[in-house]
Amino acid sequence: MNTRPLLARTCLAVSAVAVALSLSSCGATKITEEQKTQLSELRRQQASLGEKIRLKASEIARLEGEIAERERAVAKCTEEKLALEQRLAKWPNAWPDYTEPAKDTTTAKKKSK
Repeated sequence: MNTRPLLARTCLAVSAVAVALSLSSCGATKITEEQKTQLSELRRQQASLGEKIRLKASEIARLEGEIAERERAVAKCTEEKLALEQRLAKWPNAWPDYTEPAKDTTTAKKKSK
């Protein structure tokens, strides 16, 4: 007498598994040839874009190096300009270590006669 509910439960479980398997196999989609072609085209585009990104990244690095080099050149020119402006501000005595030759007044009088 106990076998009847056990049999009913077993049948119910088996039928539930069968329904689940049939529903899952019906929902499985298969890739069409058009989708395969589109997928391969997208992968080619991805590879191409990846290469373009790498090229642009290397170009950015090169340009940043060039900018840094030019900024260093500008800084050097600015330093030189400031040094020249400072010397120009001291103009008659821009080179303090230079001594003007002494004028010989005796020879100047002799030449004038």
